[in-house]
Amino acid sequence: MGIIPQFPNFKPVVLDMKDELGKFCHSLECGISEFSFVNLFIDSIKYTYKISCVSENSIVIVGVHPERHFSNYDLSGDFFSVLGELPTQEILLQLFRHFKYWKNMSEEIFLNYGTVLGQKGLIILEDRDNFDYLYSRTELAMLQGKNFHKKKNLVNAFKSNYETQVKTLDVYSLADAYSVLESWKLSRTQDSLADYYQCKKALDLFDKLPLAGVVVYADGIPVGFSLGEYILNEEMFVVMFEKGINSYKGVYQFVNQAQALALLPSTKYINREQDLGDTGLRQAKMTYRPCGFTKKYLALPLSMSRQ
Repeated sequence: MGIIPQFPNFKPVVLDMKDELGKFCHSLECGISEFSFVNLFIDSIKYTYKISCVSENSIVIVGVHPERHFSNYDLSGDFFSVLGELPTQEILLQLFRHFKYWKNMSEEIFLNYGTVLGQKGLIILEDRDNFDYLYSRTELAMLQGKNFHKKKNLVNAFKSNYETQVKTLDVYSLADAYSVLESWKLSRTQDSLADYYQCKKALDLFDKLPLAGVVVYADGIPVGFSLGEYILNEEMFVVMFEKGINSYKGVYQFVNQAQALALLPSTKYINREQDLGDTGLRQAKMTYRPCGFTKKYLALPLSMSRQ
């Protein structure tokens, strides 16, 4: 590693780490959406991420989580995540001395080391609220069969009501994506802006980040867009942002399909991230019939007090 400091030194995640950290994240086999360069960089707004290199095959990210309670545990405060291989026992002990808990443990680490880590005094919990939803790229592109009948009807209604066009999101269509984002913002209250600021930052730095996406038009007006990043050596695409103008019925279903159709031929899966325990969002994600989940786990020390 070069720009990324060696453990136990940490630095904030910055744009200059794009090549070094991006290459490392791109080849990770866990498929965790948070472990893409763009998400780590953009989400530093929320979590104030810092990074350290443990070894050639292992990186540690630390951050601070806003208020969150899970299974009677208070998960507000500082945490760490491991990208890649399991660090040594000595390094894990240091991390647990300085940080409250381990967030986003991969399923691979859980399956291979969960029992041993439990024997060493850790409580390991399945974090269902943070499971990534995985979909077949082909199914979302084709929308065939009775399971997708309602989605296909909405897409067809959108096509019938408007003269539609799909453009690659690039420097030429970027202003149109901004237009959609600002229109979307006007329809939300201040408390429900969700990921507006992260999305705006991604658009602001579009030409400097490894992003891909589409912009959708209805009668020549930009009404929706999708934006994300390829991981797993282009076998998976993470949809990070999807915005539409709600008054255009079927726009989200059309954007969803348009993005699936625009992906590289090597892409097998679309990762639409997590539902964060939101009942409505969980129901919406399930209607698209996920083909699987990227599971994540929490590791807490026994000494962590219950609330």
